[in-house]
Amino acid sequence: MNIFKKVDNIISFVFLVVAVIYGYLALQMPYFGRGIIGAAFYPKILAIVMIALCLIFFGINRHPDPEAKTVSLKGIQPQNVIKQVAVVAVIAAYACALFYFGFKIPTFTFFLALMLLYGEKKWSKLIFVPLVTTILFDVVFRIIFKLPFHELSIF
Repeated sequence: MNIFKKVDNIISFVFLVVAVIYGYLALQMPYFGRGIIGAAFYPKILAIVMIALCLIFFGINRHPDPEAKTVSLKGIQPQNVIKQVAVVAVIAAYACALFYFGFKIPTFTFFLALMLLYGEKKWSKLIFVPLVTTILFDVVFRIIFKLPFHELSIF
């Protein structure tokens, strides 16, 4: 097993741990009894897909590939890896924040963090896009699909 397969296995293991924690939090979300699709439906499906992909990558790395003798290191740059890990961390933080703070505040900060992470500089876009996206998601899921969301109650 070469060094790249070992690194792939370590990354797959870390993502598997994140997926299991995400799945656990998704299972803790309340069910409101309005059919199969509820507030926790998408997070549960996402957790299953994430776990399945991690296990598939473990399986792929177990089989030797005779053509993978040489690997170009030009595509592996620290800033690329850091950005990918940061995106996974932001998604995990968003999933956790949904459970504790409701829908609107974490969704706004999730899109704001992603835009900052990908280098958006204009403050008008940094405020407008997350705000419109949060309102649009709220209208679609709460009003059209009538899915009740847990919201943060201050008082």
